Amino acid sequence: GRIIPLPKADRMPEKKQQKQALSRDLIVDTAFRMIDEKGYRAFTMRALGTELGVSAMAFYAHFTSREEMLAAVCSRLMESLDTDPVPGERWDDTLRRTMPSLRKGFLDHPNIAEISLDDSVAWLGLAKHTEKIVNLHLAQGMPEDIFRKAWAMVDAFLTGFTGNEAAMIRGDALVGEDADALPKWQQIVRSAYTDESFSNGIEIIIEGVKSIAAPDPCEWYTPSEEGVDS
Repeated sequence: GRIIPLPKADRMPEKKQQKQALSRDLIVDTAFRMIDEKGYRAFTMRALGTELGVSAMAFYAHFTSREEMLAAVCSRLMESLDTDPVPGERWDDTLRRTMPSLRKGFLDHPNIAEISLDDSVAWLGLAKHTEKIVNLHLAQGMPEDIFRKAWAMVDAFLTGFTGNEAAMIRGDALVGEDADALPKWQQIVRSAYTDESFSNGIEIIIEGVKSIAAPDPCEWYTPSEEGVDS
């Protein structure tokens, strides 16, 4: 005879889809996506637990602290940037390649970049990237005393430029079509952060390094042989 379906209340519950096993990579990937979409300040371990279907305490089997997990999210962004050594590349071409990649990464993922402004997380999150960049330029043969000065210039320029540029982008989104009604000085400042001005800044830094290194000819290149830190 005909099979009569059971009333909805009497039906056997459907088997839930097996969740992906909790792992360090899954936690970092999920936290990255959540922060990228909703913002760093809106992110909580409780929300992450809800997203993954686990308790907040489950994360501590993979990370010793919330800060360590957030540092791993920050590191994930840094690992995606174009900062690997290129055999035979001259030091100034390295700057011309890596600095725009850093700028693009921060602008594409401003909420992730905000993690680097949190003092409790920043150093741990940027440590691996920083070590990589330092080793890259020292391997090129740039003297340590010159590199210290170059690092200060690059770090100050990148931090200031990208931070202000991101703020201007947020401001433009709020101002919208009323931007033309702003005072002239505000229009100039808002329009100052361009690809051209960023490239000009890099060239100024390069010339500054050459000046402080003089009379060194600055013939520093990434080694072509194997074994360069990456």
